[in-house]
Amino acid sequence: MNVARIFADHAAGSPVRTEVAELLAALYRDGIGNPNGGHAEARRARALLDEARATIAETFEVESRQVTFTGSASEALALALSSELSDPGALLTTAAEHRGARALANRHQAAGGSVELIPVSASGAWHLDGLRSRPNAVGLLAISSGELGTEQDLAALRTLWPESDSGALILDAVQAVASRALRFSETGATHLVIGSAKLEGPAGIAALISAPDRRLKPLVPGGGQERGRRGGTEAVPLAAAFAHAVALTAREREGTRRHLNALSSAFDDALGAPEGHGLRRTGPADRTNRLPGHHSYAANWALGDDLVAALDHAGLAISTGSACISGSREPSEALAACGLSDDESRGGIRISFGRTNSIGEAERAAAIVAATCARIRDQELTEVRST
Repeated sequence: MNVARIFADHAAGSPVRTEVAELLAALYRDGIGNPNGGHAEARRARALLDEARATIAETFEVESRQVTFTGSASEALALALSSELSDPGALLTTAAEHRGARALANRHQAAGGSVELIPVSASGAWHLDGLRSRPNAVGLLAISSGELGTEQDLAALRTLWPESDSGALILDAVQAVASRALRFSETGATHLVIGSAKLEGPAGIAALISAPDRRLKPLVPGGGQERGRRGGTEAVPLAAAFAHAVALTAREREGTRRHLNALSSAFDDALGAPEGHGLRRTGPADRTNRLPGHHSYAANWALGDDLVAALDHAGLAISTGSACISGSREPSEALAACGLSDDESRGGIRISFGRTNSIGEAERAAAIVAATCARIRDQELTEVRST
């Protein structure tokens, strides 16, 4: 009898939910014209695009003109950063950021810019003591860590980053949106980045929400699309599906959070003490400060990719700390920033449950993790004894 596989990699991206997939399929079947034309089909496409933009604007309590659709969250971060940061300017970020954000910081530094790393605690929380914003400095920070599950203290950041003397604050809310209700004005952000794939929406679409007084400098010039902020024909079906996913997420957020916390409790109870399986818990120990449904560990006796492959063979789909790190033998910069050793930083794994997982799947996932860790460690011990 084949046992059904368990998908527990929702922090990397959830499968498109049925309602969103049905909308997307219907739009593609109907045929959507270029929204920049003058005929009836173009006007319908423009209306759908405007409606999608308005839905996202309403969710974050901004005006529609503040929302710019992009092809990915990485593009949205790059668009915001390139619009705000001058070549010699100062960039403040952390070593525990998403790899895409760190790549932008590395590029700025390679071009002669200044990069200052804000330290993080052992749980990945920002160490804001001593942080002082600088005139014209740009901050690039994630509200919630996809790798460690850490939910950051936005209120504390706002007190240290007053708008009057700072250049810009770019906040990555890709992971946070699913679990936190965010009003743009209350985040303190100059730019806020949200994505679709983490919300059970389609990949290939994201959005940048910007303060109304900020001018974006397009990375790709074009024919005036997105108010001149991004060249290229807008992906109307993707935008409509993305907006629908945002609306559903906002409507169901509290219920989903309760369900994910129940899944985490079931998983923790079934797994027992991680140390008994050779695993070190990473990120916040207090679940109130962690993304719901998120679990992360490190092992100093195996590579994260090898553990992912073994668990995949056993029917459990997870990832290393970040999907961007998968396939790399390098230590995780985020784990290293939290004080873990090189061996532990190479052995990070992340298990992230989603709305569609069941309590039974969470319990079975724990059993798979325990059995897989025991098998690999026993095999390694046998090999050591035989040499």
